[in-house]
Amino acid sequence: MVIIQLAGGLGNQMFQYALYVQLKSLGREVKIDDVAGFVEDGQRTPALSPFGIAYERPSEEELRRMLDSSPMLWHKVRRKLLGRHKKAYFEEGKLFMPEVLTWDDIYLEGYWQTEKYFRQVEKEVQEAYDTDKLTAYLRRSGCWGTGAVSGKRKTAQDYLDEINNTCSISLHVRRGDYLTPENQVLFGGICTDAYYIEGIRQMREKFPGCRFFLFTNDREWAARQFSENGSKGTAVFADGILSDMTWIDLPGSGDNDYTEFVLMSCCKHHILANSSFSWWASYLNKNQEKTILAPQRWLNGTDDSDFYRADMRKIVLS
Repeated sequence: MVIIQLAGGLGNQMFQYALYVQLKSLGREVKIDDVAGFVEDGQRTPALSPFGIAYERPSEEELRRMLDSSPMLWHKVRRKLLGRHKKAYFEEGKLFMPEVLTWDDIYLEGYWQTEKYFRQVEKEVQEAYDTDKLTAYLRRSGCWGTGAVSGKRKTAQDYLDEINNTCSISLHVRRGDYLTPENQVLFGGICTDAYYIEGIRQMREKFPGCRFFLFTNDREWAARQFSENGSKGTAVFADGILSDMTWIDLPGSGDNDYTEFVLMSCCKHHILANSSFSWWASYLNKNQEKTILAPQRWLNGTDDSDFYRADMRKIVLS
């Protein structure tokens, strides 16, 4: 048996489930532990159910055996004297490890952020993450909306109509948790103002008349960019030109991440953040001629070359 720990945000969980699909296709008995990875993470919860995804979960006994965590007294004494004997592997690097696909009787902790872990089951993964199913869920739950009312903020359907009727380009700016000191070590200094300025310039040059749709998890920052003062020019938006940009500013809802994910995936082209959220949105984009711009590195201090897909083009800054 292989047990995969579910952890992190939506994009990370999508990678973990994709590995689950791959291992199932290889005839493994695979289960997903969707509890342990969130015990110390108060910001995140299992996030795949809106796709209609189901998976097998391990029993408490299976977890105890795999993690050597039996509460029986003699087991506690043995662990105290001899240490814990977990049948587990924690992903240390970010490069594809083909041997992971051959292992059995193991508990896997990690994000597995490369398509190489599920390339053989690409169609199955795309079907699992069908954004039409996700949109149907959002409509049923009342998080989508059917049209803007005069004087009120736009709904998801309003934005989708604009995205479908223009040469739409998603612009993903990840801030929020990325700005904490610990995350700055790993993610900081990559998707800089210079990166976005160059990406915007390249897209405007390649697609005259295109329209940018800004997706960000920092509402206050976005509001400043589009304020009266911000409209006169900011460092992020090249030359201060905001007339071809729309901020995706949805009404408050706990499902906004899913709604923005659908809208981002429907854009015809993408300027990515170094985030699994926009990685997956661009991957699921059905446009066969899509242009996807990405930062020249994904993470600091590690070999991240396997993050990149063949359809992604790096922006190389001088």
